[in-house]
Amino acid sequence: MTRLIIALLAIAVFITPSYAESPWLNSNIKGAVTDGYTPSLKDDFYVHVNHEWLSTAQLRPGYSRNSAFNELQDIIDARLKAIMTDPTLSGHDAELVKTLYSLWLDWDSRNEAGLSELKGLVQTLEKVDSLDGLSRYFMTEDSFYHDVNISDFGLGRDNKDSESYNLELAAGSLSLGDAAEYRQMTPNGERTKKMHDSIVTYMFRRLGYSEEEAAKYLASAFAFEKAIAEHMMTLEELYSPDAIDKMYNPLTMDELREKSPVYPFADILEAHSAYSDLMNLQEPEWLKALNELYTEENFAGIKAYLLCKLVGGYITITDEPAYREYQKLSRERYGTTGNKPDDELAVDFVHGRLSGPVSRLYLAKHVPEQAKKDVEEIIRETVKYYKAMLGSESWLSESTRAKAVEKLDAMRLNAAYPDKWVDDSELEIDPEGSLIDALNALKKFSVQKYFYDRLNTKVDHDLWISDVVVANSYYRPSENSINIIAGILGGDFYTPEMSYEEKLGGIGMVIGHEVSHAFDTNGAQFDKTGNVAKWWTDEDYKKFQARADRLIKYFDAMTVTPEGTKYNGSLVQTESIADMAGIKAMLGIAEGREGFDYDKFFRNYARIWKLINTRERNDMILKVDVHALPYLRVNAILQQYEKFHSYYGIKKGDGMYLAPEHRVAVW
Repeated sequence: MTRLIIALLAIAVFITPSYAESPWLNSNIKGAVTDGYTPSLKDDFYVHVNHEWLSTAQLRPGYSRNSAFNELQDIIDARLKAIMTDPTLSGHDAELVKTLYSLWLDWDSRNEAGLSELKGLVQTLEKVDSLDGLSRYFMTEDSFYHDVNISDFGLGRDNKDSESYNLELAAGSLSLGDAAEYRQMTPNGERTKKMHDSIVTYMFRRLGYSEEEAAKYLASAFAFEKAIAEHMMTLEELYSPDAIDKMYNPLTMDELREKSPVYPFADILEAHSAYSDLMNLQEPEWLKALNELYTEENFAGIKAYLLCKLVGGYITITDEPAYREYQKLSRERYGTTGNKPDDELAVDFVHGRLSGPVSRLYLAKHVPEQAKKDVEEIIRETVKYYKAMLGSESWLSESTRAKAVEKLDAMRLNAAYPDKWVDDSELEIDPEGSLIDALNALKKFSVQKYFYDRLNTKVDHDLWISDVVVANSYYRPSENSINIIAGILGGDFYTPEMSYEEKLGGIGMVIGHEVSHAFDTNGAQFDKTGNVAKWWTDEDYKKFQARADRLIKYFDAMTVTPEGTKYNGSLVQTESIADMAGIKAMLGIAEGREGFDYDKFFRNYARIWKLINTRERNDMILKVDVHALPYLRVNAILQQYEKFHSYYGIKKGDGMYLAPEHRVAVW
């Protein structure tokens, strides 16, 4: 670790030679910030504000990161554990939650059940000996409920009719996650592959296969994945703004039969009663390639892919030896030490599968009405500011400005928690059954409630979320809504006792960020009703893209690892546009406040992005995370604004200085 720290301190992270004269350290890698690195706020604002935390914070056993979000989630999870273990709680929600929690922790019962269900599923799949047999297999419940397939389908919102659910037809999953890894594998891809192959090999060995048989299956499966991945969109392409247009390809069932004459996609949908007048094929090139690859010659590779997917997916839900092996492999993959305690893992498991009941129990105990009112007030202030800002943007035409304001006026503003929930009253989990039994019951209930009951229906906007106890918020372009959920109302983001300035730097910034997504490179393609529509003039949209391109190049020039890795500005453009616009909105609101303490505001903004992670995780998020690294979400964002420069007296030669002509805020 000492050599890594020295190397990190020696690396200069330049924006471009003309943009900055002082380097920023990638201070998000654990161990990078030490007592010997104490920059002034004028050189590295992020580290200056968070130095004590960055230099002393530790990674808990089983965790690859620590952050303001983790600290808040820890508070939430401790409360959830108390709820899940409270013998005095009664009612349907409480019984569901407590039962599933107990089943996860009951290692004796899990060990007794062992791999019995998996063995049966594997035996069934092993008996498939032809392409026709495989086609029939895809039409069975085993394939459907256990996600053993080479294609996928589910509910979405139709891009041209956002009030209706559609049937989204998508490519199957890849073990490496990103199709780009099959074209040129990165060190991150190599670590992912090593963990995947180790999991699959272990599970095959547990099922009685030899190591040589497991290796043969893995090689055959990877060959099929590599062949199909050549025709799938990479993560960068999927996150690109033009993906919205590329991935909208409506078709009928008859047209699907024409496009997929060999692979029986239409027959599979019919076998599972997945009929819809609104269907969309996300990746036509993938489906074309799949039909070319769906041959007897490739049968062995496809079957191997399915077997690897099936056995690997069971490692965390069977017995204790399998789970402990998974923990060991995960530690190696993400550079973590130790294991997260079992009771915390059980909380995560229950939270992830019973989000509605968990949320309702949490709200009843821990979210006061005043918090919801505070958030609603800041939302109103933010929307008011955006309305003035959009109405006065000089580079937009009058026509586009008017449409932007219309979209803002029509935005759904969801705060803290919904008033209407999905009805879970018919869900039952047998306390005398096994964890696998419980999971199967949950799968069938969820498929019925969230798929079949909604298929071919109109969207119910009152059901805007089921999980409100996660430290997060989001914008949903398909319904033009911001959703500031209860889980983020705590920690550095919000407390009732915070000063007004700190609230704006915390939850206010989150709100401003989410509102701005309506007008980033993705959100700008959706109109006020959530439909994909052209509401910009051609000239205005070209100006908008040109401004976004400047932002992309700004991030592209940044060096973010000791080895000199350049950042991918295209990957982080939309979230960075939102970060910059969020700061602009909060600064605009502050202008109307006499005696506003900008120091409190800027410092709390820096605190909400405090984060350390392992080098392994850092390398992974550089490939997959659409958000900029946290130190850049502070330094690179704040240096766009004159108020930040003038308030702290930042001048040319300071690390935080960015000349006005080089500032790239889109809004």
